Amino acid sequence: MSESQDMPPVERSDLEQSSLGDTEFERELLTEFLSSSSTMLSSLAGAVASSDATQVMKAAHSLKGCSWTVGARALGAECELLEQEAKGGSIDLAEQRLDRIQGLLRQVDAYVRENWSL
Repeated sequence: MSESQDMPPVERSDLEQSSLGDTEFERELLTEFLSSSSTMLSSLAGAVASSDATQVMKAAHSLKGCSWTVGARALGAECELLEQEAKGGSIDLAEQRLDRIQGLLRQVDAYVRENWSL
C-alpha cells in the first residue's frame, strides 16, 4: 500500500493546528468545508469542461487551500498538481485529475461524517 493510501483522508493533527485545538471550531471548519467544497468542485468541473486553464488554476487553488486547512492532504496535493499544470498552460490531464479529486473528496466527506458525526 502506498503512503497516500495509508494516510487517513483527514489528518487530525493538521485540523487541530488550524483550529488551535478547539474541537468546536474543528467541527465548524469541517462543516464549512463540506458545504463549500461542492460549489468549489462545480467551479472546477466547469472550468475543466470549458478548457479554461486560468479558471482551472483558480478553482484548483481555492479547493487546495480549503483542503489543507482541514487536513485533507491527499486532496490538497491533487489540487496542487492540477493548479500547477494549469498555471503552466497544460490542462491535458485535467479530466483525469478532476476524477481523482472527486474520488478523494468523496473519501473526505465520508470520513468526516463518520468521525465527526456531521
